Amino acid sequence: MLKDKIKEKVTEKSLELFDRPFRNNLERLTTYWHVFPVLFTAFWRLVNARMRLRKCELGRLVALRGTPRVEGSGTIRIHDRVRIWSHMGVTQLYAGKRALLEIGENTFVNTATILSASKLIRIGANVQIANQVIIMDGDFHKVGASREPGKSEGIVIEDDVWIATRAMVLKGVKIGRGATVAAGSVVTKDVPAYTLVGGVPAKQIRKLQ
Repeated sequence: MLKDKIKEKVTEKSLELFDRPFRNNLERLTTYWHVFPVLFTAFWRLVNARMRLRKCELGRLVALRGTPRVEGSGTIRIHDRVRIWSHMGVTQLYAGKRALLEIGENTFVNTATILSASKLIRIGANVQIANQVIIMDGDFHKVGASREPGKSEGIVIEDDVWIATRAMVLKGVKIGRGATVAAGSVVTKDVPAYTLVGGVPAKQIRKLQ
């Protein structure tokens, strides 16, 4: 898999430089000279993930850009090829006591996103989560002076979902496969598969299939 990725990058750069695969040693050297910084950056992001997400259960080839905030005594499980960005704003991952925060393979989490699991947040594969998204399965405390603990209900986000910038997903919600949540939306109810929702609270705009 890794060798295939490197070969793909080299081929792309050769086509970019020469409009064809390289044909001699000079062209080969030129291509690798331009590819090396890209490969080094990719390698560093893999190492960065191992260092800064060491409290999490990590799959293969998890990449991290920047420094996230990782908190809680629960389980944070991150599957293969997940990419988490935390360089233009701090991304926060939280799993409370006995809670599970799970991110499926090949999912992308962009900067300044907050994933806060008091009970359960399960994110599927190939999900795209944009900047400043908030996904939290609990209220933390009730409204009023008493500040008693609030309710928590699990969140499930199925495969191939796209959640756009500054959207919020609140407790007890299930977002079906292939759905899209528009920017700035507040999702308080289940979203059917292959549906575009938007607004506050989020409502169905149209079907995507």
